[in-house]
Parts: sequence; C-alpha cells; structure tokens
Amino acid sequence: MYKKVKWLTILAIAAASTCIFSIGFAYSLSITNSSVNESDIKNNSENSENKTEEVMNQLDANSYNVLVMGDSLAKGTGDENNEGFAGGFVKLWKAKTSKPLKLTNIAVNGDTSSGLLNVVHSEQTLKYIQNSSIIFISIGGNEIKNFKNVDISSVDSSLPESKESSSAPNDAKSVENQYLNNLESIFKLIRSKNQNCIIVFIGLYNPFGSDITPDKVELLNNWNYKTDELVSEDNNSVYVPTYDLFKYNTTSYLAPDNFHPNAAGYDAISKRIFEVLKNYKN
Repeated sequence: MYKKVKWLTILAIAAASTCIFSIGFAYSLSITNSSVNESDIKNNSENSENKTEEVMNQLDANSYNVLVMGDSLAKGTGDENNEGFAGGFVKLWKAKTSKPLKLTNIAVNGDTSSGLLNVVHSEQTLKYIQNSSIIFISIGGNEIKNFKNVDISSVDSSLPESKESSSAPNDAKSVENQYLNNLESIFKLIRSKNQNCIIVFIGLYNPFGSDITPDKVELLNNWNYKTDELVSEDNNSVYVPTYDLFKYNTTSYLAPDNFHPNAAGYDAISKRIFEVLKNYKN
C-alpha cells in the first residue's frame, strides 16, 4: 500500500512538472515571436520612411522647381506683399508649365558674392540645385554700395576696408575682380550639379538717383556690363537688366528704406523677367 501511494505521488509530481515545462516553453516561444515582430515592425517603419523619402524625391522631380539665392533683393526685402520678384514671377509662369510650381528661397539679407559662394558650397544647396528648373541669382549690391561715399576718382581709387567684410579689397577694381571670380565659381558649381536648368541673373539698379556722382554711376554701369559678359558665357543663362526700370521710377518703386524695391518695384522686375523668358521652352 505504501509503495502504491509513493508511486502515485511520483507520477503526480512528474505530471505537474511536465505541465509547468509546457507552459514555460510556450511562454518562451511567445516572447521570441514578440521580439521578432517588434524587429519586423521596426524594419517596416524604416522601409516606410525610405519610401516616403523616395516619394518626396519623385515629387521634386515631377515639380517645376524655382530656386532663389543671393542677397536681400533675392529674398524680397521691402515688399509689403512678401512676394519679391520670384513670387511675382511664379504667378506669371504658371501658364507656361503643366507641372506644379515649387519655390525655394535661400537668399540671405546682407550677403555678398563671397557669402553666396559659401552657401552654394553647402550640401543642402547642391541638392536644391540638382533638382532646379530655374535658378534666380541676385548678388553684388552689398559690395558696390560701399562705394557710395568713397571718392573712387582719387588716389588710385582707394577704398577703406569694408565693415561688412574684413577681407574686402582696398580698391574698386579688386572688389570687382573678386566679385567676378566668385560669380564664375558659383556658376561652375551650379553646372557641376545641373547642366539643364536656366540661370537668371538680376542686374543692379541705382537706388540713389542723382545723389551719387557720375563716376559712381559709371562704376555701377561697368559692374553690370562685366556681369552681363560673364553670365552670357553660359549658354543657358540670361542677364536681366533692372537699371532702366528704376532710373526714372525710384520714388514709386522703392521701399521706405530708399534702397530695396517695394511691391511695385518687385512687380516691375517680375514682369521684366517674364518678358525675357516668355519664349523660353522649358
């Protein structure tokens, strides 16, 4: 009798152990499966993010991308409508393309050609350039305005060092040469990433009217002429003059700061750009 009870007890303990082992094994499987599922979810999430990035790239490729770079004029400073010439141009250009228009403005207030060259060197800017259909550039105004109160006709056109750039050359000619060298480098960088986009360069106007001497006007005109020459060396670039637009309209085209265009001034530039490009086949 005692032996019988002993064996029944042993069998009961064995059965209980088997049951506990089975439950533990099943639980361990559930944990393993749970870990795999979390990994799958993470991978799926990453794949989803990659697909989203691909879609965004496709959207960029399927859009008509307008990139604006340069100084405060490119940024649209002074425009009470916050559009600038680029915003006005896009409105006019909508009829020229069936693609959705996308405007990206990376202009910097107060920038010079040296600053713009640094901007163009950045990885993000080069990505913008790569997908652009049209690139607008406005630069040079902050460099040449430093000559307003300097007598460039005396002492070999000497110019005090600019406060805006500690490395600014000391004479008008060297400032111009540095500007042209920077501009040439900017064009080369753009073309290294995008051979097909059209580059539109906005020429300088005289915001000072008759307040500057004839030698300063001559300097401005020569600056524009040299810029036009350089831009024309690129077969798919165009120089858009603005000097004549503002010559007799400074009162109605300038913002209260008497330097940047107002909404009417930017609108005039937009229409001038559109007239220049209206026969351009995109």
